[in-house]
Amino acid sequence: FEVDLESINYQELLYIMSATYFFAGIIKGIIGIGLPTTGMAILCFFVNPITALGLNLIPMLISNLWQFYRADNHLKIIKEYKYFVISIIVFLLFSSFFAVEIGNQAVSILFGSMVLLFVITNSFSFSFKNITMGDKKLQIVFGGLSGLIGGVTSLWALPITIYLFIKDVSPKQFVDASGFFILMGCFPVFLGYFSTDVITIDMFKFGIAGAIFALLGFYIGEKIRGKIQKELFKKLLLGFFTFVALKMISDSII
Repeated sequence: FEVDLESINYQELLYIMSATYFFAGIIKGIIGIGLPTTGMAILCFFVNPITALGLNLIPMLISNLWQFYRADNHLKIIKEYKYFVISIIVFLLFSSFFAVEIGNQAVSILFGSMVLLFVITNSFSFSFKNITMGDKKLQIVFGGLSGLIGGVTSLWALPITIYLFIKDVSPKQFVDASGFFILMGCFPVFLGYFSTDVITIDMFKFGIAGAIFALLGFYIGEKIRGKIQKELFKKLLLGFFTFVALKMISDSII
């Protein structure tokens, strides 16, 4: 597998990473989710999907480290969700080694499909509260699903979101717990991606640049959160995600 950095100028890629994650950070600051989805969606216009997986990892790691750092009662979160984290780590250790094996076409189809599911669950009022299962089992099941999906697409937020909807947590608890889950998932993914050259040393400077601008965008997004029509912004964003997902799927099939 060859990392697709030869076909693009290094300075151009720095500009692309900075602009991409500044925008993705603003989105995350406004609606609380969407940084890796936005990052992957935009990067795939410039590099192949597997290269985008590698470039996406460091901004995702650092932004969620910052998000969890700002959480309330870290020890309580760790104790309450330990089974979810154990499950996601185990399955990510398995799935993250197979991103290269399944290839760019399959990654594009999987990524596009997950984005469409993300759009559907955020566009309609699904009720997950009637699901009756013990919390320990829920954590293991949804942690496992997150791990299987996340290793090959970098998008393990959908099962996390559904699990936290079932738990009916507050918006602040949602932000704190999702930041913790994604942060913990980044470590096994890094191991898998680095071992299979999905992420390389050459990518680190681009990832750090993206992370810095993601944090700046996140700060700005938080500041303007109450000053724009959040629902309109969310609808426009979901429309963009739908376009990108359908384009990636169609390009891979045709």
